[in-house]
Formats: sequence, structure tokens, C-alpha cells
Amino acid sequence: MAEQAAPLAPKDGSHKTVLIGVDASRQAEYAVNFYLENIHREGNTVILVHVIELPDMAHSRQAYLSPAALTELWKEEQVNAKKLEDKFREIVHSKGLTNVKLRCDGGMKPGQVVVNVANEEKADMIVMGTRGMGKIRRTILGSVSDYVVHHASCPVVICRHKDRKDSASMDESH
Repeated sequence: MAEQAAPLAPKDGSHKTVLIGVDASRQAEYAVNFYLENIHREGNTVILVHVIELPDMAHSRQAYLSPAALTELWKEEQVNAKKLEDKFREIVHSKGLTNVKLRCDGGMKPGQVVVNVANEEKADMIVMGTRGMGKIRRTILGSVSDYVVHHASCPVVICRHKDRKDSASMDESH
């Protein structure tokens, strides 16, 4: 029989700050619910972080967009981010959490933003989902969760959805 994980809050009664990376994926929603159901302790502060990603201007056709078009693209991303924040605020409030902070940042790659916000907020733990890319795709495309695991200065919990298909075996078989 497996032992249950120890509570996140230490014996001295102090509370922890937990950062959860969120986006529009079902993996992010799974990570939030996993944290709430398995890790959260009364008194912990939860910081939800969403990264607004604009196209890589150096490597895309969007490099030729006008400043007005870029401004419009940024506004659209902000509207989408607000909808996402509202969705996750509803999820955490439905579980009775009130000590929740929402951060929406951009300007860098998502992994860098998550690590930077974790450092700024002095996070004790980062929780995030993973899309479960195989080794080949992850090597070519990069992985936000890989970046965070290798660069964060605090523990990182990666929540892999139990119903996901094993894309690693599919990547390696082609």
C-alpha cells in the first residue's frame, strides 16, 4: 500500500506559496484540479500564471504585420487571457479557495515566464500539466515543463493526465 504524501505546510505552521501554470489546455485544468484535490493545504497561497504568447516574429509570416495589426493581436490575446482567468477563478472558488492570485505575463517564452514569476513570488512549489510529447517532438519543439523542471529553484510537480495516449511510443516508432 502506498503512503500518502506529507502535507505541503511544514510543522512550524507557516504557509506555502504554490504557483500553477495555466493555459487553455485540458492538461492545465487537470493540473489545477490535481493540486486542489491532492496537495492543497488550508492557508496556502495559490498563484495562477498564464503566459500570453505572441508569434515568434523572427520565424513567421507575422514578421510583416503592421504595428496596428500587432496591437490588435495583443488585444485579442488579452481578451482570451481574461476568459481563461475567469474560468480558473471559478474552478478554485468552487473549491472554497479565497487566497488566490492571478498573473498574466508575456514577452518571453512560457517556461521562462513561469520560472521568473516563481522567483518573484518566492514560490515553494510549481504545479503544471504536460502535453506528453515524445522525445523527438520535445527535442525539436522544446517543452515548457522540461524547461521549468530544469530551471526552477523550487520543487516542480508535473501532472500527466492518466487518460492521455502514450505519444512517446508513437514518436519513437516512426
